[in-house]
Amino acid sequence: MSPVFRALDRHFFAPARLSDLAWLRIVCVGGGLLVFPPLWAVLHYAQVAQSEFLPLPALKVLLLPLGGWGVRPGTMFLHAVWLGTIVAGVTGLVGLLTRPSLFLFAAGYTLIFAHFYSFGVVHHPEGVFIITLWLLAVSPSGAALSLDALLGRLRVAAEQRRFEPRPATPAESGFARWPLRTVQWLLGMAYLSAGLSKLVNGGLDWFNGYTLVYYVALDGLRWGSPLAPAFASHPGIASLLSIGAVVLELTFFLAIVFPRLVPLFLLGGIALHGLIYAVQRAPFIHFVFLYVAFLEGLRRGFRRAPVRAAAAPPAPWTVIYDGLCPLCIRSMTILDTLDSRHRLAYLDLQGDRSRLAAIAPGVSAEQARAAMHVVSPSTEVYRGFFGFRQLARILPPLWPVLPLLYLPFAATIGPRLYDLVAGRRTRHVCTAESCAA
Repeated sequence: MSPVFRALDRHFFAPARLSDLAWLRIVCVGGGLLVFPPLWAVLHYAQVAQSEFLPLPALKVLLLPLGGWGVRPGTMFLHAVWLGTIVAGVTGLVGLLTRPSLFLFAAGYTLIFAHFYSFGVVHHPEGVFIITLWLLAVSPSGAALSLDALLGRLRVAAEQRRFEPRPATPAESGFARWPLRTVQWLLGMAYLSAGLSKLVNGGLDWFNGYTLVYYVALDGLRWGSPLAPAFASHPGIASLLSIGAVVLELTFFLAIVFPRLVPLFLLGGIALHGLIYAVQRAPFIHFVFLYVAFLEGLRRGFRRAPVRAAAAPPAPWTVIYDGLCPLCIRSMTILDTLDSRHRLAYLDLQGDRSRLAAIAPGVSAEQARAAMHVVSPSTEVYRGFFGFRQLARILPPLWPVLPLLYLPFAATIGPRLYDLVAGRRTRHVCTAESCAA
């Protein structure tokens, strides 16, 4: 293999964190749902005259199953696609049946926006974003931070009849990097195209300030931006912003080549799109969603050389559970999945009973077998419901349920419900000596 191909292979297929790809899925799908057109806007175009319908090629391809090249979708069909896209987006967001959900979400998103732009509108700011949705559908974006990944761990734990904590090192895959790299280069090329278009079509006149003022006034008045008139009265500031925008667009690809520059370019891009939306109401928020593809570069950019020894990580909370209890094994697997900061350690009562006395001296084997116990770094012990309440304080994904655990009478009703469930759980048969009471 030539050096060029080896370099390309490293660039696109070197192992990358699956969690980075998962975050791109979560942000893009979640953000895409937030800015998805309302139903009334989608159905409005179904009422436009047929003579104004100029279907894009993407729309023609997606509508081939309806019976022909260039067929126009009806109101009921658009309504069904809109609803199906929302449902597929929600399941893709949480990572349930991730791949088919993302395929349906990408197809629905493409169809809705292709239909929207089939009535004479020539700019398509969502184009790169929609390509990204298709990339996510064919990539392993559901291998982490998803219900699919959790269900897979639960199946393995049930088959093996034991709980295995996640390794401290994030899972990586060579197939996680290529979609991230592709999105980065798509963004870089989109920005480069925008910058060159300004130079080719506007020349030096683009930097005089009045050109930008003209577009700001035109769009701001059209969409009712209250900041447009104030901005239009300062051509000097507009000139500086015009220069800054073109420089950012022409050099954005450097963030791919030199990852330590990522924070600078992303902050500049966020400021650029935020200002454009504030004064022109131009919908380029999709570009900001795609910045998540630069997570690895962000980590490198903010990483500092160690000046002194790193502080020791906080002491873990220890969860004592019954390793022969299927419900306990499932519960530990779920807790471990939610423990993104690795704040928990686990003690299998059946597998390592010798450590019980050292970690929780006042807890007998019978008590530990009857209910989960959570031991704080200061050796305070919390049983059952109260242990779960402490876990809800430690694990950020459980914070939404934390207020419910402190409602009036929760401290009375909660332990009773916990003991009711714990008393009815099953246990595997154990023949080892450590199973003796």
